[in-house]
Amino acid sequence: MEETVREMFSPPILPLEMVEEILLRLPVKSLTRFKCVCSSWRSLISESLFALKHASILEASKATTSKTSPYGVITTSRYHLKSCCVHSLYNESTVDVSEHDGELLGRDYYQVVGTCHGLVCFHVDYDKSLYLWNPITKLQQRLSGSDLETSEDEFVVTYGFGYDESEDDYKVVALLQQRQQVKIEAKIYSTRQKLWRRSNNACLPSGVTVADKSRSGIYIKGTLNWAATHSSSWTIISYDMSRDEFKELPGPVSCSKGCFTLTLGDLRGYLSMVCYCKGANADVMVMKEFREEASWSKLLSIPGLTDFVRPLWISDGLVVLLEFRSGLALYDCANGRFHYPVAHSLSGCRDAKVYVKTMVSPNVL
Repeated sequence: MEETVREMFSPPILPLEMVEEILLRLPVKSLTRFKCVCSSWRSLISESLFALKHASILEASKATTSKTSPYGVITTSRYHLKSCCVHSLYNESTVDVSEHDGELLGRDYYQVVGTCHGLVCFHVDYDKSLYLWNPITKLQQRLSGSDLETSEDEFVVTYGFGYDESEDDYKVVALLQQRQQVKIEAKIYSTRQKLWRRSNNACLPSGVTVADKSRSGIYIKGTLNWAATHSSSWTIISYDMSRDEFKELPGPVSCSKGCFTLTLGDLRGYLSMVCYCKGANADVMVMKEFREEASWSKLLSIPGLTDFVRPLWISDGLVVLLEFRSGLALYDCANGRFHYPVAHSLSGCRDAKVYVKTMVSPNVL
């Protein structure tokens, strides 16, 4: 009788597969605590495959600007690497900004190459090497052999960072162009093999030139994308990481002529483009179906802009987070007003990227 009563009031034991499905939908802070529940949970949460599944679910989940938002913004500002939460930018009177110099290499020039699955790839000026870093777990790794051993006086280098699902490999793509030359060579760094190799399709299509060599490639659905020019017209050059090939992507017809500049971005998983085509308006275009020319549509038009701007995020209420050369700003599409978040330490930021908060470790690649 006593045993029957104990069984009636004891908690049910869930299959490990069901436990995993529940844990995969929790934020990193909760998962870190739940490692202490039991050894089986600790083992499961610590697996690299679990971390990758968790990152993929977060990236595919409904975007939000609430306190539960798993997204942050990483940026460089005056030789510092800094971050803040998307929630804080949208909802707090004073943005909570974290500086990460003490966690990394001290004060140096950091170039944010890209983010993927919560990992931030950045290039450091003093040793010319690439690093992977998780801002949430604070783990970092220098990518051995990542110094291209090229002279800045001889070459201009443009980077991109992403994930090759076919090989389960995070890769860095470097586009090298000799100064005063047109030809561009591509090199690929594998985090698994720890080495650079020349691309099988080593050169971009003939006549294509990367437009802004200071801007990193935009990672979208297994590809890296750069704004480029071809025969004096704007185009997009796209590198497919699994196929190891470059292709030109069609831009929107409305931006094919008359644009004096063009900026690419990642807007909640969609390839975005800012075109300055008609006087002083900046048109934000979005490619809803990747690689489909007909899927380009104008999301919004911002009047009075003639300088560099890139959308980083957009809320369900159509408030857009924009990166300018001078910092970050919010633009409300409903009333056409700008709001500048109070965060003096974010002034002069550049290379701003949105990242998702995950447990993916750079040390197990």
